[in-house]
Amino acid sequence: MISSLSTAPKQMMENPLSKLALDYLYQVLMVVCFFVFLFTGSGFLSEFPTVPTALMSIGGFFVGLGELINHPLQTRLLPTTANTLGATAKGYPRNNKPTGIVFVLSGLSIAGVGIYKLLS
Repeated sequence: MISSLSTAPKQMMENPLSKLALDYLYQVLMVVCFFVFLFTGSGFLSEFPTVPTALMSIGGFFVGLGELINHPLQTRLLPTTANTLGATAKGYPRNNKPTGIVFVLSGLSIAGVGIYKLLS
């Protein structure tokens, strides 16, 4: 039964971070705050106070999540005219949703509590 094993050459595993699309500031904010929260909890950022740093990073993550919800992909069909062919237009314009607003406001308040604890 050894002959049934595959002898195909092994391929290297792809880096999962290479497919991470950080095109907008709120996406970068979420990733940075996530890693700051992990590093704070694991003790790598021991020179910073733990609770305020964790609160500010959680708040920043929530603000980024709210902005991600408020900027959905919107696609529009452009009609065919005498001068142009029909096409599609894609973009991420702001489209406020109640869930996104709640995440932004809660993130700002949590980050504000973290800043208050840091300064007091």
